[in-house]
Amino acid sequence: MLEPLALEGLLILDFSRAVAGPFCAMLLGDRGARVIKIEDPKGGDESRGWGPVYLEGESTYFLGLNRNKESLALDLKAAESRPVVEALIARADVLIENFRPEAAARLGLSYAQTSAVNPRIIHASISGFGSAGPEANRPGYDLIVQAMSGLMYANRQEDGTPHRVAFPVTDIVTGLFANQAILLALLQKDRPRGRHLEVGLLDCLQASMCSLGPMYFGSGEEPPIGSAIVPYHTFLCADGRVVIGAPNERIWKRFAKAVGRERWLKDARFASNKDRCANKQAVLAEIQEAVVHMTRAEILELLDREEVPCGPIHTVAEAYGSARAAVGSYEHPTAGTVKVSPNPIKGLVERTPMGPAPLLGEHTARILEELGYSGLGERTPE
Repeated sequence: MLEPLALEGLLILDFSRAVAGPFCAMLLGDRGARVIKIEDPKGGDESRGWGPVYLEGESTYFLGLNRNKESLALDLKAAESRPVVEALIARADVLIENFRPEAAARLGLSYAQTSAVNPRIIHASISGFGSAGPEANRPGYDLIVQAMSGLMYANRQEDGTPHRVAFPVTDIVTGLFANQAILLALLQKDRPRGRHLEVGLLDCLQASMCSLGPMYFGSGEEPPIGSAIVPYHTFLCADGRVVIGAPNERIWKRFAKAVGRERWLKDARFASNKDRCANKQAVLAEIQEAVVHMTRAEILELLDREEVPCGPIHTVAEAYGSARAAVGSYEHPTAGTVKVSPNPIKGLVERTPMGPAPLLGEHTARILEELGYSGLGERTPE
């Protein structure tokens, strides 16, 4: 007998759009939950329009965030949609939404409203800045939160120019926190009442900045540019660039010997990581001189042999084209074979085959029929 998927039998309502909520819901779908994505009939989730790459008109951004879901096209502002929404809520185990608090209430999707329909519902609210305070109804997006969190400033270049992390890290870590919260609440599903879970983009990103916050709290000053470890940097070599790290003294000693610079071990400026941080520019200049005439392959072979952390700087194409890369795929009704990064967790039963991201409203008729409706506002006779 096949082992069931971990979340098989659970119904998740995904009212969210863009990245954090859809990512969270997708992870639940990966483990067997049935995920119904409720979308506006006029365009659906805005990420359906995000480019610049499309497969037969389908946004690869959307395709990468919404596998293993069904799509129900529903105008939440229309009165005839309300009975359908309430019927879904009554059956659901989990509801995910990322409306601003005032918008959620207007749509009948505040926790007070959903729990009145289903007292055992686990209701996860994802917002930019939380449900209380002066910024509660301010829209939150990854770019804005990266800027406001201090991350872009901490990621600044030597000339002071702030830089955004190249993928929506705010949304991804928030989706992971929301996923964890939902799973923890499901462990307590025997409670007589559900739970209202809240995660905010700004809170989640700052909670993930595990070195920057403590550095500031400890010193009262801005964390320095770059790493708290020296070396833990990028270096030029004869045919490109490599990264090299020495996060402890054992590795630093192996590194110095590997590149023929045992004298570093007698230099007081380099005696410990604290000393190397205080003399960072001198350390980096010495390392650069030691490796600049070597090829990338020579450096990596040498340091791998001595168990010194190192790696090539891949392009995205090189990274996903490497033998180590995990690449999954599913068949989509219009986009064809869609390649995606699969769920990285091993040791649990996986959904096979992977279900595709849905077309807008693809499952509307079937879901309405399940609920006893022949169409919106038209209850099927008993």
